[in-house]
Amino acid sequence: MTERIEKFSKRFDSTLLSANATRAEIEAFTDRSIECDFRAITVPWYLMQIVVERVKGKGIRAACGVGFPLGFDSTEVKAFTIARCLELGSEVTDIDITANISAMKSGDWEYFKREIEHLSGLLKDRVCKVIIETPYLTPGEIIRASSLLMKMPFVDYVKTGTGYGPKPVTLEEVGLIYEVLQGEKKIKVSGGIKGLSQVEQFIDAGADIFGSSKAISIYKEYLAKNPDGN
Repeated sequence: MTERIEKFSKRFDSTLLSANATRAEIEAFTDRSIECDFRAITVPWYLMQIVVERVKGKGIRAACGVGFPLGFDSTEVKAFTIARCLELGSEVTDIDITANISAMKSGDWEYFKREIEHLSGLLKDRVCKVIIETPYLTPGEIIRASSLLMKMPFVDYVKTGTGYGPKPVTLEEVGLIYEVLQGEKKIKVSGGIKGLSQVEQFIDAGADIFGSSKAISIYKEYLAKNPDGN
C-alpha cells in the first residue's frame, strides 16, 4: 500500500467510541470531523452507516474496528465481522484488527501469525491495520509482534493500541516498532494522544498517523500554531 500524507489533517483517524455515544452525538461528531478533512472517521459499529453516508465524495475514509477492543473473538468471528464491515460500502477502506492479546502474552505466536495472515488476506484491496496493544507487552513482545507483521504482505500498519489499554502508549514503544519496520510498513499511534506536542514527538519517533478522540481539538491547536494550515 502506498499512502502519502500531504497535509496535517490527514494524519488523523478521528474516533468516537464511547459506549454511551448517542446517534445525535455521532452525527455531530462526524460532521465536525468532515469539516476538519481528517484521513478517516471511526464510530461504533451500530452507527457506522452514518459515517459511510456522510463521507461519500469527500475524500475521507470510513474505518471499522474488528475484534475491538480485547482481541478475544475467534478468527472466524473476526472474519465474519470484516465481511459485514465491507458490506457497508466502498467508503469502508480501512479495517483495524485487534490481535489476540492473550495469545501474545501466552507466547502463542503461531496462533497470532496464523490469525493475522488469514485476516489480512481478506483485505488485499483495503487498508489493514493490526492493533498489538503495546501497553500490555514487554519490549521483546513488541519486537516479536512487529517482526511477524513485517513479513505479512497485506498488513499495512502496525497500530499501538485501542485506547482501552492500561496506560498511554509511549515514545519508547513506538521506537521499538520503528526499529523493526524501518518505514517499510507504517505506524499508527493510538492510546492517550491528547495534544499537539505529543503528536509532534511521536512523528519524530517514527509515527505516521494517529487515532484519537481528541483529533478535532488537536487540529484546532495545530491551526492556531499554523494559520495557513500547512
